[in-house]
Amino acid sequence: MTLPTLPVYSRYVLVTLALLAVALLVGKLAPVLLLVFAGIVIATVIRAASTPLARRTGIPDSVAVSIVSALLVALALLGLWFFGRQLLAQTDELWNAIQVAWDKIQERVADSAILSSAMENAQAAVGGTEAMNKIAKGTFTVFGGLGDLILVAFLAIYLAVNPATYRNGFLALIPGRARGAVAGAFDKAGGSLRKWLLGQLGAMCFVGVVAAIGLSIIGVPMAIPLGILLGVLDFVPVVGPLIGALPGVVIAFAQGPDLALKAIAVYVAVQFIEGHLVIPIAQKWAVSMPPALALTAIVAAGLLFGFPGIFFALPLAVVATVLVRELYAERIK
Repeated sequence: MTLPTLPVYSRYVLVTLALLAVALLVGKLAPVLLLVFAGIVIATVIRAASTPLARRTGIPDSVAVSIVSALLVALALLGLWFFGRQLLAQTDELWNAIQVAWDKIQERVADSAILSSAMENAQAAVGGTEAMNKIAKGTFTVFGGLGDLILVAFLAIYLAVNPATYRNGFLALIPGRARGAVAGAFDKAGGSLRKWLLGQLGAMCFVGVVAAIGLSIIGVPMAIPLGILLGVLDFVPVVGPLIGALPGVVIAFAQGPDLALKAIAVYVAVQFIEGHLVIPIAQKWAVSMPPALALTAIVAAGLLFGFPGIFFALPLAVVATVLVRELYAERIK
């Protein structure tokens, strides 16, 4: 076996050190990178609406982006104006209802040694209400702070107004021979992300509306905020629906075991319809994400970026899947 020469060995060492330096840099800049990706996701949504508007009306792209951005901001402000106080009141009422329901459940299972022990272990695992409040406040501080939201909003608008400038600037760092392949991969990744987001937003609306109607029909209190909660958390596949269903089951169980079984049936039916009808239709024109890969992406993003990473795990996985396929898998066939 021929040993590598000193120059070749030195090159291997330098490449290894460079990869380690990049990995350390990504780890240090993980929160910033996540904010940038959040801006890209929102910019993709804006472009998905502004591009057809500019094509049909003939107005410049920048004007179309400005109109869509202004409409989104106006809708958000109007929503806060008309429904903000009611939503906050219902959120507070929902949290209080969950706490009351939890106390009632503890009273119901007090006679069973096994169930009582399981409840105590579960409460010890989360550290009680105080720990949950700390987690909620910590999540708001890390990613929901006003400064981060404003930064993401401006990033999204700047990226949506002129995406070609930032795309071409990044491609300028790529060697000339590979630049065309990387540009094509980026275009396909952006298209797949746009289609996935539109399909996922549709699925979220479907899940939230149907769950709210179903819970209301069977008589579960707070059906509307529970439906909204499930719809928002449905953005995170596999894990999100389970977390979103838990408050509804807890509140229903406080009213009686029969109602809890009915609530579980509603949640299962909603997820069954989504998984066998809504998602297959959405994935016909977007990237299909196997459940095992989705769960792996959620765990990996959570370890790397924390709780906000879980929320953006699937969009990251969609982009990564397309880039790996275009830049690696297709070239080794």
